[in-house]
Order: sequence, then C-alpha cells, then structure tokens
Amino acid sequence: MDVAVQWVRTYWTSRSRGARGAVRRSRLPEAFPLPEAVPPFVHEVRMSERDGFVPRSTVVDGLPPRTEVELTEVDGMLKVLLVVQRVPEWASSGLDLAWRPAAVALRPRQTLRWQINHRFRAEQGWYYRLDTLNVSYGKNSAEVFIHPPTRRIDERSQLP
Repeated sequence: MDVAVQWVRTYWTSRSRGARGAVRRSRLPEAFPLPEAVPPFVHEVRMSERDGFVPRSTVVDGLPPRTEVELTEVDGMLKVLLVVQRVPEWASSGLDLAWRPAAVALRPRQTLRWQINHRFRAEQGWYYRLDTLNVSYGKNSAEVFIHPPTRRIDERSQLP
C-alpha cells in the first residue's frame, strides 16, 4: 500500500492554556516534511509543553495499528477512518461518539488532515493533547503535508 501517515501530537497542561499559551500553540505546525522512507510508514512528531514544544520525531515501517487508524484500499481508493476508542471516564474530549464522520475516501495523490483534541486527568492535574493525522495516498514528495490537504476533517472541540 503506497501510504504515508504522519501523526503530529501536541501535549500541554493548564499552564499554557491562557491567551499567551494558546497563541504559541496555534503557531505550531500541523505538518512536517516527511523523512526518507519507503511507504507504507508512520512518521510521528511529538511536541510537548515540558520540552518547550520542540518537535521530536520517529519513523516506523508499515501501517499504523487498526486501533488508531483504519486504512482500507478498495477499487483504487483509500478509505481512512480515525478510530476513537471509547473515551474513558477520566478523559473528556467533548466528542459525541454516537455521531462521528464516516471514513474518508482518497484517490491517488490526495491527502487528508484529520484533527481531534483530548483532555485527560493525571495525578498532577489536567493535560491536553491535539492529534493531527496527515495521510497521503500514492506517490508523494517530502513536502506533501506542508501544502493544504485535499480533504480536511476537524473534530476539535471546546475543552473545559
């Protein structure tokens, strides 16, 4: 399967929830250039308040686990579904799990950006995470996700 997947995951606490922190986070990239790798692969970039939002990346060969993303190739198209497991009682994402977008169909050379945010309780208090899933189907360049995506799904919600 000729697929490149990029997760951009941003973590923060209530210390950077105010206006100054929100402005700083809004300036963080939603996508990064892809490393040299043979598809299929997953490129994950993590940015954390704890590290000053410095990007740290890893690359894993193959497709992402089906518990995170369902990728199905049918009749020359790629169906992509971001999987949201049952939200634990201690987490609040604001999601209505009864209504979620259906799988997105991509043709070759198309891209998808799917965003979703979460709030989790930890011993130290609440922490927050923004997940941005970038998917490219077919031949692509290292800069494929730097350009606006062909399709975009935004499941971000107002987190308390």
